[in-house]
Amino acid sequence: MSRGRNQRRRSQPGSSPGHPIESATAGPGEIRVSWHGYDEHALEAEPAIPLADALGRIAPTRVDWLHFDTEPGAAALRWLHERLGLDPLALEDVHNGNQRSKLERYEGHSFMVVSVPVLRGAELSLEQFSLFLGPHWLITFWSGDPALVEPIRQRLRQAGISRIRKRGADYLLYCLVDAAVDSGFPVLEALRDRIEALEERLVTDPHESAVAEVHELRRTLALMRRLVLPGQAAFEQLLHGEDSPLQPGTRRFVRDVLDHHMRIADAIDGLTEVTRSLHELHLMAVSHRLNDVMRLLTIIATIFIPLTFIAGVYGMNFDPDASAWNMPELRMRFGYPLVLLLFAAIGLGMAWMFRRRGWF
Repeated sequence: MSRGRNQRRRSQPGSSPGHPIESATAGPGEIRVSWHGYDEHALEAEPAIPLADALGRIAPTRVDWLHFDTEPGAAALRWLHERLGLDPLALEDVHNGNQRSKLERYEGHSFMVVSVPVLRGAELSLEQFSLFLGPHWLITFWSGDPALVEPIRQRLRQAGISRIRKRGADYLLYCLVDAAVDSGFPVLEALRDRIEALEERLVTDPHESAVAEVHELRRTLALMRRLVLPGQAAFEQLLHGEDSPLQPGTRRFVRDVLDHHMRIADAIDGLTEVTRSLHELHLMAVSHRLNDVMRLLTIIATIFIPLTFIAGVYGMNFDPDASAWNMPELRMRFGYPLVLLLFAAIGLGMAWMFRRRGWF
């Protein structure tokens, strides 16, 4: 289980704030971005355009969206700082990654981070989706699965029915954040399926390896919980903060995102409770299985008690000719098979009695 792709990148202790950006001296280099410029009547798009060209196309008469689908270098972030005035502390958060969900306001723009849960097999990671919102532009950073932003691009192409084309950059931010939050639902469904399958296994085959899987699921849910708590505060700030960058018409849509966020939080709490009960279920299943084994062994031992007693009595081997009190059966011609038949009769009789009482 990991925290994301950028978890090893850190500024040196004691370095100045914004150090990765301030120390970069080169220009943006060959880095390319996806660019969309649109209004209600027209849409221009370039899937891979040099960063300098994309920045040169930003115009106040339309909405411009620049999207980085790879991790930008410090030089490209410095270029954004110089051309658009993006705060170096926020750009440092983009460079370092592994940030909690948050919303920060700066002069002329806002910076938002959304932690997106990504499940690859049994491994969960939280990947950072960073967004800078200006008065008529939006710059986003997402190096994960492109399927997260592709539906938004498709909606931009729908000129007649797309609400995005009729609204500002803040509505585009809402659409992207909504997609990021909703990506948590498939992850929860996958975790719920794993928990249900594990619950069935614990009932039928309470193996010790299941305990490790229960603890792994609990750690995964705890990691998702760390995603939810700060994210809810960020959305509350978007909705109710005095310095919210959203227009009043957009805030009502963000309420729906907050509702989805709270549903994810409730689902995480519910699954966490289920995983706690899975450990108790494992102990109950092991105890029940042990009781079955002990009951079977007890029944077998009980059946053999009289048989052992009879075998012990006839194993004393006192000579019947030495005393009238010694066992006369020792010289019976069919004594041995008769004793075996007696053993069988006693054993079957006791087994029938135990079965009739429902003991096994």
